[in-house]
Amino acid sequence: MSDIRVTSVKALLAHPGTQYSFRLARQLERLGCLSRFWTGIAYLPNSPVGRCIKLLPASLQRKLANRELDGVAKDRLRTRPLTELRALNRLRTGQEQQRVMLERNATFQRHIPDRELDTSTVVIGFDTSSWLLAERSVGLGRTFILDRSIAHPTSFWRLLPDLRRRFPEWAEDLPKRLPELLRAEDIEHCHATWIVVPSSFARKTLIENGVARDKIVVIPFGVDLNAFHPTPRPVMSRPLRFVFVGSLCARKGLPLLVEAWRSLSPQTAELWLVGPVSDRVARLIPAIRGLRIIGKVSGSEVPDYLRQCDVLVFPSYFEGLAQVQLEAMASGLPIISTEASGASDLIVNGEEGFLIPSGDTEALRDAMEQFISSSADLEMMSTAARSTAERFSWDHYGNRWMDLLGQTV
Repeated sequence: MSDIRVTSVKALLAHPGTQYSFRLARQLERLGCLSRFWTGIAYLPNSPVGRCIKLLPASLQRKLANRELDGVAKDRLRTRPLTELRALNRLRTGQEQQRVMLERNATFQRHIPDRELDTSTVVIGFDTSSWLLAERSVGLGRTFILDRSIAHPTSFWRLLPDLRRRFPEWAEDLPKRLPELLRAEDIEHCHATWIVVPSSFARKTLIENGVARDKIVVIPFGVDLNAFHPTPRPVMSRPLRFVFVGSLCARKGLPLLVEAWRSLSPQTAELWLVGPVSDRVARLIPAIRGLRIIGKVSGSEVPDYLRQCDVLVFPSYFEGLAQVQLEAMASGLPIISTEASGASDLIVNGEEGFLIPSGDTEALRDAMEQFISSSADLEMMSTAARSTAERFSWDHYGNRWMDLLGQTV
């Protein structure tokens, strides 16, 4: 793509929350094509708000860390903090989450004036928060691109009955999706020129739910290669450590992982479970030799936990692309993951880790046993994992977006 085509793109980016919108805003700014970034709450590090936040207790700073937006010029940032704060307050009072977020997203979109769309060539919105923006963009003759960070939820709902039958004690009472939310998604899909998803698995779920395949483009997330990096492995006097990072729930494959670990019962290995765990789920996880529940940790602590471990195990039943898979690979950890995730875009089976069928306890057990029995495989796959992760920096992510945006000019 020529520089002329790149600089002729002016993209308006809008998301009331965070997700990956902050990363995309930085990349669009780096490449000189961000016209405006609209979000709910954000602060620049050297702004008056940013300086005040640095004076807060460390615990509060950590809670606000994902709202820090460096690398974007002040005049290209627009925020709607009151809309976000009202929604958060309603959630704290126990109001229904889907309804609150739907109304928050509608309010956010209505406050973006038409002149912002007029001065942009492309409008980029995010799933379930941009259906009004999509209609307005098309009405004004602007290209609308939808960024879907997750796979299609209808495919997940089809999976739930099987999960409940297999692991009834792990079953969660999940509310049905609001009809208005489903309609909002349909509007976004209909008006989007392109729909960006993070993995081939996510693309497959959209196609099986009627979304036009020629609209769907796969752009995997990026990873911070400086924050996540390999460290020299200690003399293996300590046990080999597998680690799971994520919510401890049935969708993520935790009951399957517990089954596999119980049958494996290794003498020379440990399994660390890192992530939010409810009291109910904690009671479902038996005391097994080598199994350690770490619990919830902050994002800033994840790199350290990965560096203390050797293999990421991630047997999810449904995952667009788990960020921790890239983070683990950048840290030099091979991964064991199911095919029902973005891992199939990241690894070749037997090279950077192992791909296993979703729900297959025996295959999961065998993959873990392979690492326990072969230190040579671990060393080879660790090197391969880091090498592959280097193709997924955030700059690579931005460049892939620019390749797409260049096609709209």
